[in-house]
Amino acid sequence: MRKPELQLDVNSPLGEFGGMDGGQFIVVLLGGIAGLVLIKFAATWFVQLLEKRPALETTAYAIVAWVGVKLAVITLAHEDIGILDHHFPHSTIWTVIFYAVLVGIALICWFAPRNKPLKEARS
Repeated sequence: MRKPELQLDVNSPLGEFGGMDGGQFIVVLLGGIAGLVLIKFAATWFVQLLEKRPALETTAYAIVAWVGVKLAVITLAHEDIGILDHHFPHSTIWTVIFYAVLVGIALICWFAPRNKPLKEARS
């Protein structure tokens, strides 16, 4: 017994837009709008969190710097460069060190004394 095939009507009432049929375009458009709305709420939440815990800004820079160290380790272990052992970036010891330092940065900065709201710090 043959399975029925999905057939799309080329003459869709929605037409074609940007190389997609109208239905696909509407799904992409609605997904983009939903993403923008979610980003707005997430940004508002992060701004409120930064007002309560200003040290999180420093935390973000420290985490980005630590991820930069990880990328440097991966680069130095590349076969063509060979400064570090090729398997080191994927080893258990490096993974444990990386995540321990990452969590340490987050915890230290989360509980940092500079985490008083700005209004209290100025008083």
